[in-house]
Amino acid sequence: MEETEYTPDNSLLSPPVTTRGVIKAGEAFAPLTPLMRDDVDTATLVVWDGTPGTAVAMSARTITDTGADQTSVIYPQGGFRISSVNWPETVVTVKAKRAAFIGSAIYVDDDA
Repeated sequence: MEETEYTPDNSLLSPPVTTRGVIKAGEAFAPLTPLMRDDVDTATLVVWDGTPGTAVAMSARTITDTGADQTSVIYPQGGFRISSVNWPETVVTVKAKRAAFIGSAIYVDDDA
């Protein structure tokens, strides 16, 4: 079942822009997870792999693996607090986190 409502929280640094995106089958992740295009099916989104400049969106809600592609609300644009983002375990420096979205309409910044 597709959910279309969401409630933004204090993790946002700018007014949110939302749209719906297609999440690839097999994916499961928390809200505010960086997303990138799938290598094989570029019409679907998957969890960002840590490669600088390849994240294109941020998840707006929890995704559970349903065994099929699913549509969900995503943020294709906006500002987010670095500390609120669900970063991959391999991404530990602020430099790497800022580099995630280079060239996209998303930015991350310090909490201050």
